[in-house]
Amino acid sequence: MVSAFTGCKNDSTTVVSHATNPEVVPTMTTTDVQTVISDSGHTRYRIASPLWNMFEEASQPHWTFPKGVTCEELDNNYRTVSTIRCDSAYFDKMQSLWTLTGNVRITNTSGDIVLTDELMWNQHEHRLYSNAFIHIEKQGRVIEGYGYESNERLTTYKLRQVEAIFPIDEKRMPHPGSGNTAPATPQLSRPAQPARPAR
Repeated sequence: MVSAFTGCKNDSTTVVSHATNPEVVPTMTTTDVQTVISDSGHTRYRIASPLWNMFEEASQPHWTFPKGVTCEELDNNYRTVSTIRCDSAYFDKMQSLWTLTGNVRITNTSGDIVLTDELMWNQHEHRLYSNAFIHIEKQGRVIEGYGYESNERLTTYKLRQVEAIFPIDEKRMPHPGSGNTAPATPQLSRPAQPARPAR
């Protein structure tokens, strides 16, 4: 026992430093995450994602969600009032600015739907905006165009360049007692984007 004790006493720990680039190597990676985010001291958002990379030591601290993310906005009673889903996302921590890409879908409790391929979400300003093609289903009609801006709950919005407005096909919509189910997520069918005037 004396021999064993003496041997342990002489052991030492060596710390090996390994240089990494904080711009490309995450500070932390989390899988199958579900969390909440507070705004002004109140829990406002619930986030779920299969993969969350945090680059806290980067020159511009940010998070990435390369496998998609679902974000729900909550009211004061913690009920979901709107939901955003996308294929991938980038969050700029300094600006509280999200860049959502790939099959972006926004819904609210009124049944309004917004579909696009790219959307910016400014949490400080509680504003959504995009220059990409937008498909909106709201109040029994479909509106499509470019240059979208709205609040987070989709209650007010504007579209700078409207391409089409037409009624929603009632055959697609579920009716109480009919046994019909809600249709699958509409596919975004984009016309060629018009050339933007030089500024």
